[in-house]
Amino acid sequence: MTWDWSFALASLPDLMVGVWYTILVTVAASTIALIGGLLLAILESVSTTVGRAFVRFWLELFRGVPTLVLLYFVFYALPSAGITLPAIPIGIAVLGIVYAAYCSEVYRGSLITIPRELRDACVALNLSRYIMWQRVLVPLMIQRAVPALLNYVLGMFRETAVLFAIGVPVLMSQANEVSYEHFRYLEPFTIAGFIYFGLNVPFLFLLSRAKDKHG
Repeated sequence: MTWDWSFALASLPDLMVGVWYTILVTVAASTIALIGGLLLAILESVSTTVGRAFVRFWLELFRGVPTLVLLYFVFYALPSAGITLPAIPIGIAVLGIVYAAYCSEVYRGSLITIPRELRDACVALNLSRYIMWQRVLVPLMIQRAVPALLNYVLGMFRETAVLFAIGVPVLMSQANEVSYEHFRYLEPFTIAGFIYFGLNVPFLFLLSRAKDKHG
């Protein structure tokens, strides 16, 4: 099969729709993952033994089950129980929750590296527990976790491709649809690959800067 420039150009509008949805899903799911992961890390740290065990169970569940299995469960299994949700919110929620579990581990690792003496200093200054977390611990956790968190956002961006399995019109879905509609696969998937690579570049630049700054 030879390259057809006219077909390649004609497929671009459909692929650009996929780019828009890919960016939308990545931004929305990243927001859930970054904020949710932080809250889970704090909750695990301040909970009782039973509370920590409960949080740990859910973290291991979402880290241990493949994303595609969770997507299929929510999209195909829950409707049989009377719970039906649109594909896009499902994709955002599942990716966000799965990566919140991973981000939580990053935040927890950052928290462990904060010297114990810093907490003792907060107690000596008579700071409330809330102020200590808000003004001291959380900013330090985020600062130390930035490189690893950006890495997970990059991974999530790439994993948006699996959402084509439930019909979310991300870039992979659009390339797949154009290919099957016209029985031409070379141009759509080649262009999609280059687009994914091009969109990766800003993430890689930010990751490199973050590693240089926090390294």
